[in-house]
Amino acid sequence: MPATKLVLVPAGFIYHWILEFVAEKLPEAYPIDVEIDYTPIKIPPTLYDHNTQQIRSEKLLRYLWQIDRWASDEKVLVIVDDDAYAQGTNFVFGQAELGGRFGAIYLMRLKPEFYGERENRALFLLRVLKEASHEVGHILGLDHCPTPGCVMNFSLSVWDVDKKGWKPCDRCLARLGVVNAKARTGRR
Repeated sequence: MPATKLVLVPAGFIYHWILEFVAEKLPEAYPIDVEIDYTPIKIPPTLYDHNTQQIRSEKLLRYLWQIDRWASDEKVLVIVDDDAYAQGTNFVFGQAELGGRFGAIYLMRLKPEFYGERENRALFLLRVLKEASHEVGHILGLDHCPTPGCVMNFSLSVWDVDKKGWKPCDRCLARLGVVNAKARTGRR
């Protein structure tokens, strides 16, 4: 599988160290080249559910098609420091078009402070990386995986996020056409 171009885009203010960490680590999980578009997008109020004060994730993905400013061969992952939900859920950590072009992750529920815990930058960054890797997997065409520890395993809670790794399992990598998954990801 040739390397896919992925662009990370902040929605509003996102610390550069978050974007840079994710951009540095994702190519260790997938055959992708990652760039950062430091020009943030603005999320219009119409994308929010005024009852829950959350972003409607499906609306955000449709909005990305409307404002599309990226090259047609680039996949785009937007990082949003807010809360969101999708139809049939009360929240999502992220959402992406399966085999498509756009995805988003939402940082609010990845923060330990959201759960009344002390700030923990290392734990927060690992959660962000796991969710970014999960949504990139969907963009590349992977669906949910039953393998424990695989990043493509579905997470119902942040504790499920904490239990899984940040890389896809060998079976998922093989589905992407990565021949020698252990050598590609540096795992033994």
